[in-house]
Amino acid sequence: MFDIYLTGEVVPESDGHAVYGKIKVGDYAETFVSSLVCWTAADYQRQWLEACERLVGGESVSALIVSYVNPALSEFLVWWPLYRDGDVVHVQNELLIYEQVPTPFVVEDPWSSVRERLIANDDGMEISEWDTQIQSIRDFLRRGWKDG
Repeated sequence: MFDIYLTGEVVPESDGHAVYGKIKVGDYAETFVSSLVCWTAADYQRQWLEACERLVGGESVSALIVSYVNPALSEFLVWWPLYRDGDVVHVQNELLIYEQVPTPFVVEDPWSSVRERLIANDDGMEISEWDTQIQSIRDFLRRGWKDG
């Protein structure tokens, strides 16, 4: 199972500048907050479709941006890097700090900023990761968007 969508529910303390979203990967589900300062709901949906289409098309790395504010206004973005290994897609959650990216972040080519997949951090602690099948990504693309 795989799904990602914005609920349409405005985050109360955001003055209308953020909404909640949900991601489901297998049995795991998480709610996230998406900034609407620089992107609209449609911008997120376009990026998620492109990210999923890349994997289905054979790319091994992609990412779902869930909260984007451009580098001139923020120090980071929130995304879910996707790593395809055959029929399995490994999904991680990451705070991407712009100044830590080796080359300037380019929103039109975010894939170039996805780091190599790690399963443990520098201290040897396991990095949280959830798995789904590439077929679940295909099914998501076929289903289209749901509202909440």
